[in-house]
Amino acid sequence: MSGEDRPWTGGSPAGTWGTVRTRRSVLAVARNMTSAGRLLDVLPMFGSDLRVRTLFTTVEGSAFDDGLDGYLREAGARTIPWAEAVATRFDLALAANANGDLHRLDAPLLLMPHGAGHNRLLRTGNGYGPEVSGLARSQLVRDGRVVPAAIALSHHEQLGRLARYCPEAVTVATVTGDPSFDRLVAHLPRRNRYRRALGVPDGLKLVLVSSTWGEHSLYGSNGDVLSHLLAELPLDEYRVALVTHPNIPLHHGELQLRLWLARERGAGLTVIPPERGWQAALIASDVVVGDHGSVTFYGAALGRPVLLASSGRETQELDPSSPTAELCGVLPRLDRRRGLLEQVDKAVSAHVPGAYAQVTGRTLGNLGHAGESLREVAYRLMDLTRPPGSAPATPFAEPYDEPWETERPVASFLVETRADGETVTLRRFPADVARPPDEEPREMHLAVDAEELDLRLLESAAVITHRDGSPEWAWETVRRHPGCALAATVIDERRVRVLLRREGREVVLGLPETSRVTDVSCLPSVLYGWLVAERRDGELPATLRLRLGAVEERVEVSPVLS
Repeated sequence: MSGEDRPWTGGSPAGTWGTVRTRRSVLAVARNMTSAGRLLDVLPMFGSDLRVRTLFTTVEGSAFDDGLDGYLREAGARTIPWAEAVATRFDLALAANANGDLHRLDAPLLLMPHGAGHNRLLRTGNGYGPEVSGLARSQLVRDGRVVPAAIALSHHEQLGRLARYCPEAVTVATVTGDPSFDRLVAHLPRRNRYRRALGVPDGLKLVLVSSTWGEHSLYGSNGDVLSHLLAELPLDEYRVALVTHPNIPLHHGELQLRLWLARERGAGLTVIPPERGWQAALIASDVVVGDHGSVTFYGAALGRPVLLASSGRETQELDPSSPTAELCGVLPRLDRRRGLLEQVDKAVSAHVPGAYAQVTGRTLGNLGHAGESLREVAYRLMDLTRPPGSAPATPFAEPYDEPWETERPVASFLVETRADGETVTLRRFPADVARPPDEEPREMHLAVDAEELDLRLLESAAVITHRDGSPEWAWETVRRHPGCALAATVIDERRVRVLLRREGREVVLGLPETSRVTDVSCLPSVLYGWLVAERRDGELPATLRLRLGAVEERVEVSPVLS
């Protein structure tokens, strides 16, 4: 019987109750969330081939396997216990992590990286050893035998390092490229779709903050950079989103991460679930603030401006000869002692597309063909003819914000106003994290939603807005809060009714029907900024002009007739 016709003779995973009579069995071996994500990323290479069936198992021994079974179930994967996996013959095993008892598997093993190449040094009891994770002899050889039947590398550069660290494994290594990066490139035309899914309006820049795991990561060594960015980047010009390595919430717990990020969430931070959505968020981004993790590396390879907020390069965590270490040496550093807005703006305006291509190209080889190359290796190991045509392309999951209980819209702003005649420019910063300016004097006031939970902000507010208030509420508010100059109630998505405390009268501020302003609560600050600059009593202009980020709009001022 030919290899092509050979039916699968494995044990119970196929069972006797199946509908499709498959010819080959593939076991995907996940050790943690990151490796599981990479395996799910490459499994479409088998496409609609009814001859191939894939099962998952989780290899024992990882400190970060909590929640892994649930993640695989949510993805729709059929899983079997590790004990059953090692007792069953498979035609192919796929793994994206070299740790664990992979030598116990009864299958030819195809090993691949779970990130952008091989860059981290292996941890030891007192730090980091000389071997590179994924290329280390201690991982690849057991009892004098090379465990993988094939090692997929993303670039020839890794082949040279493999020869240095584990020369006996070179004969089974093959350079396929990075299929996950190829998928990123293929999805670039969906950028606007992903921006809409994240609620990023046209004209705003998305800053993606990316943190790998460990004490030398961005969040481990420089986590308060999030609040600094949110405090210094105007909310109507920038959005800030966070992608963390899955190991962070897995180790500390999702509840703990919610507590740590509660203030930043209240200041408008978008938190991307670590197990899904990071690819789409990276494509949607305008600038990346990151560290030595793979997301930062992929961002640089995609041509995004990158600012480095932390690096394992100085701590001997990275292989000094790796492309990631080289990239960390040439990326501009984010300096919190200087204005972050200026640095982010400069990173965007001065960036040259392809500036880091020479460095990232040392990890990402065989561009555009990685998926097919990996597929060729897999079918060869299964002794099965590849089906005609290419594997089907699969879309990324739409990105979304974590639906945490602490989620709430930004309720309070520190608002900077600049008035030039009847034109008022606003810059709004989340009051939860905003800091008083330490530069030139600026006209600023506190604008607070009536449902603000921090009573200290309500007591200090110059403008208080209620989205479901009444004229009676406005009069009661100015009586209750002596510092409140304007009390405003939202009429609809284009109009607000404003009570001027000092003058004891009310006006309606309105936007045109075609307005691109999405948050009508900014309108009272336009009037307040004009009043403070002009220092006038009595007559108000019939029209003001608002500048808010990239939007300039006419604001009609109409008296309320009693």
